[in-house]
Amino acid sequence: MAEPQKIESGDPVRKLSGRYLKWTAYGLFLLLMCLLQAAPYLIPEIFGARPLLVVPTVVFIAMFTGPIGGAAAGIAGGLLWDLYSDRLLGFNAIVLLIICCACGLLVRLLIRNNLLSALLLAAGALLFQGLMDWFFNYVLLRGSEPWYMLLHLTLPNALYTLILSPLLYGLTRLIAHILRKRE
Repeated sequence: MAEPQKIESGDPVRKLSGRYLKWTAYGLFLLLMCLLQAAPYLIPEIFGARPLLVVPTVVFIAMFTGPIGGAAAGIAGGLLWDLYSDRLLGFNAIVLLIICCACGLLVRLLIRNNLLSALLLAAGALLFQGLMDWFFNYVLLRGSEPWYMLLHLTLPNALYTLILSPLLYGLTRLIAHILRKRE
């Protein structure tokens, strides 16, 4: 009797372990950025502005993983951020889901994955997330002085984060390069 031929499609255990390794590495990196963002005195405030490290981190992960991986990273980053913020649980998760899915699609279909496009996507994401947060938490809920909060809290936070974004992009690119080599 002849043995049935096996279809050589690679080792499925290796593919599965590589996928787990990739998302474990990205998850730990995202968790580290959330902890750095939440730590009160670890990253210094500059003129009252604090960096929002989660937004560019999930955008850069989306740039390397595509729209589906970006959506997963956006949900995970948003939920981690919502756990220690005073916002409604799930608000940042939904906003970052939309941002990361769009960024993953843009990189997959239209633009190249380089530092310039990363900074442009991070700036757009920071502006969108900041304006959504400002609108829903200071304008609609009738917070005190919404224009003051926009000009003295939301926009300086976004600018400070954008200044730190090339470092975050380099770290994300390094992680993606190491994981790609391992596969």
